[in-house]
Amino acid sequence: MLKAWNTLWFTLIDARQYAVLRILFGGLSCGYFLSLLPYVESQFSRLAWLKDIQQIANQNGGSWSVFFINAPWNQNTLAYLFVGLGVITAFLMMIGWQSRYNTLITWLIWVSLWNRNPLIMDGDDAILKMMCFYLMLSSCGNCWSVDAYLQKKPERVSVWPLRLIQFQIALVYFVSGWVKFHSEGWEDGTVMQYVLIHPEYSRWNGWLLMDLPLIKSALAGLTWFIRDWELLFPLLLLNPHTRRLSLVIGVLFHLGLLMTMHLRWFPIIMISLYPALLSNSVFIRFENKLLNRTLN
Repeated sequence: MLKAWNTLWFTLIDARQYAVLRILFGGLSCGYFLSLLPYVESQFSRLAWLKDIQQIANQNGGSWSVFFINAPWNQNTLAYLFVGLGVITAFLMMIGWQSRYNTLITWLIWVSLWNRNPLIMDGDDAILKMMCFYLMLSSCGNCWSVDAYLQKKPERVSVWPLRLIQFQIALVYFVSGWVKFHSEGWEDGTVMQYVLIHPEYSRWNGWLLMDLPLIKSALAGLTWFIRDWELLFPLLLLNPHTRRLSLVIGVLFHLGLLMTMHLRWFPIIMISLYPALLSNSVFIRFENKLLNRTLN
């Protein structure tokens, strides 16, 4: 049992898996911060519509945010400075310069944004914040990075931060499936029909299909299938064959969300988690194929 425990948490793996996650979530965070720039003054500064920062802090249980700093400078300028800092550190995280420090600062900016205005933050923001925290704990700059180019770093690193990421992903899907089992719309299979005709969420007019009994039955079956798949997701990861099948289902599911619903970056962010669930050897083979094609 002790050997199995040590293998699970403390074996060494190739650093390329962390590198892929760093590049993906550094790039996504950088793009996300850039998309927030037009809303800094109205949503995150001291002059925004949530004016009383002390009241917001108290309502969040005394939560901390750099946007709560009471500086003598122009408050809009300060807010833009922090979001701009997030853009820079997320980019540096992506290219892997001073990886851990910049990942730490990127995570702090995410926490600050969330605590400053939790009313406009959503599940995609939570995933980005979570991944920056776990990558901060990992040796994510040991491969495919400026850090690795400037100084020789070990390519074999500890697996335990990756295990935390994997457990977190499994928990996200399990809780999502569990909640669906307690939702009337998921129980009777009608939730997808409502979503596809909702003008705020649907990308196209679902009313064109709602009069077809076959479509209604298919959507109900798909609803129950997705609910059961999410609930069983942690168990499906335990076997290599069911893991691959589950990941294929997940990619198709999130691509379907991307094509049919307005969910901001959520489907792309969820698919970006999947490299954490692949075999560690996949990334070595990918690099070897890339090098062979470059040499040829």
